[in-house]
Amino acid sequence: MASCENIIYRAGVDFESRPMVVICACNLPNPNVVDYDTILRVVLAQLEEFVENDYTVVMFSGGARYRPGWKWLFRAYRSLGRRYKKNLKALYIVHPSPWPRLILGTMNAIISPKFGAKVHYIDNLSHLARVVPLNQINIPPAVYHHNLQFEDSITLPEDQQDDANRVFGAPLERLMGANGELGLPKFIVDCVGNLIQNGLYVEGLFRRSPSSLMLKQARAAYDRGNPVNLSEYDIHISAVLLKLFIRELPSPIFPISTYAKLQQQNQHGSGGNNKVSVVEFIRKEIVTQVSHNNVVLMKEVFRLLKMVAERHESNRMTAFNLAVVMSPNMVRHEDVMQEIAMSAVSSKEKESAMEEALTLGTVVRIMIECYDEVF
Repeated sequence: MASCENIIYRAGVDFESRPMVVICACNLPNPNVVDYDTILRVVLAQLEEFVENDYTVVMFSGGARYRPGWKWLFRAYRSLGRRYKKNLKALYIVHPSPWPRLILGTMNAIISPKFGAKVHYIDNLSHLARVVPLNQINIPPAVYHHNLQFEDSITLPEDQQDDANRVFGAPLERLMGANGELGLPKFIVDCVGNLIQNGLYVEGLFRRSPSSLMLKQARAAYDRGNPVNLSEYDIHISAVLLKLFIRELPSPIFPISTYAKLQQQNQHGSGGNNKVSVVEFIRKEIVTQVSHNNVVLMKEVFRLLKMVAERHESNRMTAFNLAVVMSPNMVRHEDVMQEIAMSAVSSKEKESAMEEALTLGTVVRIMIECYDEVF
């Protein structure tokens, strides 16, 4: 059952610095299970915080599984006393269906034409972006999905098209600061946190693919600077977003210099005289080649992968399986065939890994297995 916190919640401020309140019809519960009069009382109580000053309401009408009847709508409308209507400067109804639009229009015409002038019908999210700052609203997945019926992607006005919020493909120096003083990017905190809380026991995590349409919507939301609640999405979206983030870093998480270190090790170790353990080699020769920001990111990502691998009996994702799906996103080479070769993962135990050519794919596997020793 959806909580009232998901039905009505505070967003940011509109273009005139008025607080915005969001109401989501897509989160309305089954009326046979929950009394809608109770929901109405909660909504009115939430609005109490704003009614003494100017405020704006954005109502997402689309994507709803359950809809209240016209009698309840009429009762709800009459419950909005003068205090609620006076300081409401705009009510934006997004994806309005014909029937509620007809009912609300009739009530406005008969009861309060002045209030009716504050009601604006919004066809799609691109339209909404022209009247309120879209990046200050946490838009539920069901609304994004419903919006695809009207447009393939959301277009922001030219004055809002700014790469400052871009997450995917952005350099870590911008997201974390030159020396990591800003900490981990919020996207990483969101993503790893959601996967730890909701995904550790999910079978095929990092291997299975979610809906490509909803993946695109979630990614675009982060790049616009929208608040995103990943727990509302399919858990596999978080896993794939994390892989995409790593893959699209302008500089690979393992710098090119690590490839040369591996080549040297493979050449010198081929005779079997090199007694340096593979874990020690990774810690001293590979991790030391990685920039500070990349190490901070790497620690967090591999901490998550270790936790997933520890639960492989439930999720079927061993360290080997995780390395197979993660390595192609961490390895980058101008020669595609070389990139494929470097992504290969050996299943040999770490004690014998030096006996064959060591690849970054195998390094990734061992870093998952021996996280505490490497970091």
